[in-house]
Amino acid sequence: MFNNYITNHFSFQAYLGKIFARMLEVQIRYIQFVLTTSIFVGLLMDNIQLLTAVFVGLILVWQLEMLSGQLRLETKEYRLILIFISLTFLPVVFNIFGEINIETLLYIVLIAVPLLGVLVTDLNIFKLGNLLFSTIVSMTVIHFILTQYFQDNIMYLTYLFLLLFFIKTIATLFNVQFSNFQYFFNFFAAAIVFVGVSSFYDYLISHVLLAGVITALFTVLINFLILKLRFESEYVNELSTQVFLYDYLIAFLLSLYFVDALNIVNGLF
Repeated sequence: MFNNYITNHFSFQAYLGKIFARMLEVQIRYIQFVLTTSIFVGLLMDNIQLLTAVFVGLILVWQLEMLSGQLRLETKEYRLILIFISLTFLPVVFNIFGEINIETLLYIVLIAVPLLGVLVTDLNIFKLGNLLFSTIVSMTVIHFILTQYFQDNIMYLTYLFLLLFFIKTIATLFNVQFSNFQYFFNFFAAAIVFVGVSSFYDYLISHVLLAGVITALFTVLINFLILKLRFESEYVNELSTQVFLYDYLIAFLLSLYFVDALNIVNGLF
């Protein structure tokens, strides 16, 4: 009887965690909609500061959603969410007070996250690894957004982002992400958008094709890895179509940084 009470107690806690995670997910959808709309406003106003803030906001919201799938909001684990979000925000703080150093940021995360895992005894190694991965991805993309190279090409990158957003939104309406050719679609969507938008700029076609193909390839791989972690989320039973959309866009931004695509199209390295 006592064992049944313990089992039911923890099952109820897990059920509450899923409810709170679902409630947060609904609020996140509204925030993502407002931020995405703000990108169009930033383009119309030609406001680089607004575009930068919106991109950073989208990354932080994505990180919050990743964390809410692993940590319980109705317990003290919500403090861990605040800590991880604060770690993700470090590139912005570094940018305000001085030059950004991505190596220093990664060292901080690699030390802080395992330390949190030691302090929180019920945080298993698998959950800790997922939290570490999402934090590093978010921090790296925010660092990329705040670099001078991104700022100099922010309009170009914004057009890439919005076109992919439009194409993937249409694809989610037809449930392409559940089809057998979803990886081919993700690859060609990124490659065609990259080459198409770049053709309006004064870039060599050979550089554009090289950067576009490599970026598209890594976008598919990184997106696949993110989705694998998504399905390991403990407190979210089902994934909405918008999750697939923003996971893909985050993977695309990270791929741009990872393959150094901006340097490639501007004359290789």
